[in-house]
Amino acid sequence: MNSTMVRVQKLRAETSQQATKWHAFIAAWLGAFFDGLDATIFVMVLVPALGELLGTTDHAMIGRYGSYVLAIFMMGWAVGAVLFGMLADRIGRAKTMMITILTYALFTGLCAIAHSWQELAFYRFLVGVGIGGEIGIGGVILAETWRGKSRLHAMGVMVSAFGFGYLATSLLNLGLGDFGWRVLFIVGVTPALLTFYVRAKLKDTEEFEFISEARKRARLKKPEARNAEEKILLSNPLTELFSKDNRRATFTVMAMASSCIMGYWAVLSWIPAWINQLVGSPATAEKSMTTICMNVGLIMFGFLGGKLVDMFGRRRCFFVGSMASFLCCVGMFTTVKSFGLPLLLWAFCIGGVSILPFVVLFVYVPELYATRIRSTAFGFSYNSGRVFAALAALFGGQIIASFGGSYATGAATVASVYLVGAVASFFMPKTDGSVERHDMASTETLEVVPIDQSKILEGKVDLRPSFTG
Repeated sequence: MNSTMVRVQKLRAETSQQATKWHAFIAAWLGAFFDGLDATIFVMVLVPALGELLGTTDHAMIGRYGSYVLAIFMMGWAVGAVLFGMLADRIGRAKTMMITILTYALFTGLCAIAHSWQELAFYRFLVGVGIGGEIGIGGVILAETWRGKSRLHAMGVMVSAFGFGYLATSLLNLGLGDFGWRVLFIVGVTPALLTFYVRAKLKDTEEFEFISEARKRARLKKPEARNAEEKILLSNPLTELFSKDNRRATFTVMAMASSCIMGYWAVLSWIPAWINQLVGSPATAEKSMTTICMNVGLIMFGFLGGKLVDMFGRRRCFFVGSMASFLCCVGMFTTVKSFGLPLLLWAFCIGGVSILPFVVLFVYVPELYATRIRSTAFGFSYNSGRVFAALAALFGGQIIASFGGSYATGAATVASVYLVGAVASFFMPKTDGSVERHDMASTETLEVVPIDQSKILEGKVDLRPSFTG
């Protein structure tokens, strides 16, 4: 009888664990999908939106102010990543994810009522705050719920969700673009519906619950009675990122992330505007076709990314992805002079190779940091690249203006940032390929002993859970 009960309890636990894994995956995938959708709406409508708000058709002027809005958006992304990353390490992953989704959905909708480029830039800053927070939290949740090689594949598929989001933007532009750019921003409110699913199904991971409980018990003690582990648990996680143990990892990830993020937002994000310039019209269909091809490549390599990382390793995949992105960008922007099949083929290749470094980062970064600071670390080290992307967007806008409004020349020049990532890959700290685990000690078999509350307050009772992972 006892053995039967044990088997039933074990089966129930395994079923619950599987459900938790899949709820986490669905929430993270949908979050990334809507991130991609809301993040790229502005890229798709940059020329008509700023043309209307600025009252001009001059590409040099539109490019310059477009770079300002992109830079402000990137700054918001970086701010949100750090703030929400720290919040997720304190109040939980699920609660923080809900806040981030509502933030970027609401302010994407408000972009539709902008009456000046400054107002649009303000709303885009707050969209960036929400998106920056959600991306890191989604990656951490998957890292803490999926294990072994399945984690690599889950991360790759989740990263492909950005491609589906970008693809959705392309299809929306194809279907609704003729109704005006404001309509697309209104559609961008739909991610708010995801919060109902997150609230109903997504629970904080066992990893977070373990650390949260340990923090609660540590706070019951007087400061002088806390041991070294407890002091670390209650310390500022940002300072730990630059400790002796984490310093190399943090700076290396910052360089790697800056490279591929700058590559996308300061190079690839100019493709729709470049097509406007090539075609000499609103080019609704041409922009949509090009970005569809690019995102099909992104999705395919996103699905394959986990397998490639497993086969060839993190360092090699990041190096190859960075070099291939550089060569493809330079090749496309310097050889294509009109819309046609060559442009579509280049776009497909660029979409594929440019996503590989992102897959590597989502797999690799959670392996570098302890559970207690993982969300903060992911938010800061990965998304600090947004600050450099903002500067690169401004720099790219100035290059475009200096070349008489040539998006191709500006983008081909800034594409050299991918070389930074290729070099940074040689400094990547080695990991054992796993994410730090903690298990909550079972309370069912422990003897319940009354404890004097005054002794707890005096720090004479050790309530720390044991670290087993």
